[in-house]
Amino acid sequence: MKTRLSLVAVGLLLATSAQAAVPGDKLAKGLDAQSYGQFVKTLSSDDFQGRLPATEGETKTLAYLESQFKALGLKPGFGDSFVQPVPLVSITSHPGSLTLGELKLDYLKDMVINSPKAVAKTDVKDAELVFVGYGIHAPELGWDDYQGQDVKGKVVVMLVNDPGYATGDSRFDGKAMTYYGRWDYKFDEAARQGAAGALIIHQTAPASYPWSVVQNSWSGARYDLAGQHMAQSDFSGWITEDAAKRLFAQAGLDFAATTADAGKAPMAKSLGAKASVHIDSEFKTTESHNLMALLPGKTEETIVVTAHWDHLGMDPSHTDDPIYNGAMDNATGTAGLISLARSLKDLYQGKDKPRRSVALLAVTAEEQGLLGSKYYVANPSIPLGKTVANINMDSLNVFGPTKDMVVVGQGKTSLEKELTEALRKQGRTLVPNDRPEAGGYYRSDHFNFAKAGIPALYAGGGSQPWNSDVAQYRDAMRERLKGCYHNACDQYQDDWDLRGALSDLQAFHDVIEALATSRDWPSWQPGAEFSRPEATD
Repeated sequence: MKTRLSLVAVGLLLATSAQAAVPGDKLAKGLDAQSYGQFVKTLSSDDFQGRLPATEGETKTLAYLESQFKALGLKPGFGDSFVQPVPLVSITSHPGSLTLGELKLDYLKDMVINSPKAVAKTDVKDAELVFVGYGIHAPELGWDDYQGQDVKGKVVVMLVNDPGYATGDSRFDGKAMTYYGRWDYKFDEAARQGAAGALIIHQTAPASYPWSVVQNSWSGARYDLAGQHMAQSDFSGWITEDAAKRLFAQAGLDFAATTADAGKAPMAKSLGAKASVHIDSEFKTTESHNLMALLPGKTEETIVVTAHWDHLGMDPSHTDDPIYNGAMDNATGTAGLISLARSLKDLYQGKDKPRRSVALLAVTAEEQGLLGSKYYVANPSIPLGKTVANINMDSLNVFGPTKDMVVVGQGKTSLEKELTEALRKQGRTLVPNDRPEAGGYYRSDHFNFAKAGIPALYAGGGSQPWNSDVAQYRDAMRERLKGCYHNACDQYQDDWDLRGALSDLQAFHDVIEALATSRDWPSWQPGAEFSRPEATD
């Protein structure tokens, strides 16, 4: 059930509603709170069943998006179709046991594990346990936690994030998480090293989310792109910090001292115990879909705007509220695609339309590891050499207008120039993410475009409320939504202040228009870890 704001907070909201719609210039035609709010409300309604890929919720989501884009006169993005099939394998694991030496860990309370392989049974017996620090193989940085170790057939245990978080070492970009700190990298690297299993130690601060997020995200069906899943370890998962401390104590190791040392130099250390695992799994190959709508310009050069349409579906064991509606994450971003289509369509009427095209791409299976965008980048309908830039929208601002806008991964691309100018028109400024340790640049769909060399912009929300009333409203709403990330309480709120999202959408509109009418190609800044593919003229 939804809780309500206090009467004082509601009064503050009513007071703010009389002010200007957004900071700065007026909104483009098509950007308005009533329609945008209705898009968000519809996409996150119970009728859409939590928008899990390959379910009735997907069917309804895609039908709704296609109908909206067709009504606006947009063209299909995949030949004569709006959708791109994405082949997936769905694996539902039922962990029977995980024993680490003398420790028997309880599912969900102490650990979450699954088999990433499409096999009915997974049995790992008496595999040596090895602590491999942060589980990083980065020879270009002079760091290799696996150096001199043969972990084939063993179970590796590792820390979340990267050494820079613990030490501030500039080698790993200080407190800002690098890709080496991401859980998906760690599992992939463990598989490349031949490990039979991989366990990440959950710690709330370096992970940037509590254990409940791991529980909700890793229970139930998991997905991978069909054909890629069998290259993984036999099992992977997470253990709590408390379970890790007991494991280290069993080995005669001081947890705090050992993990501190792991941040100072590469480390691999036997835990003097064996791991045994049994998992029963159900699996099936299935198909989900990306959806793309086009505003064709005069050339094939295209700005691709993304938002993931999927969420976590339903959990029948939660009898009070089984639906993960995913209103903020990411009905707000998906609704943003429709709103941008509304605001941009008039630019593309007649002979004076921009030289560059705009593609609005709603991708699937972001919650399962950015799979839809990964598949699209490997199978693009628009050649990567013709893809000008990516702008990604994930969890837009429902807390009211701000004086600034946060860019995640500040300093990576020249796209910040266009965004800064767009914000200047609104009387706003561009600021860096104040939580770089969360690794936000590697956690949403723009990252797959970045890996392919496409300059990618990920920005939204702000740190400075527009005025004191908005600040009080924001604090009250944040308190109401506390703990709702990847939980059933992420539901649409009728009293959301959507002016923040709309001012951000206006900024994206202006960036897109600037790029669409330009001949310049956005670029990566010096020091960024990516490089652009060669443009084709």
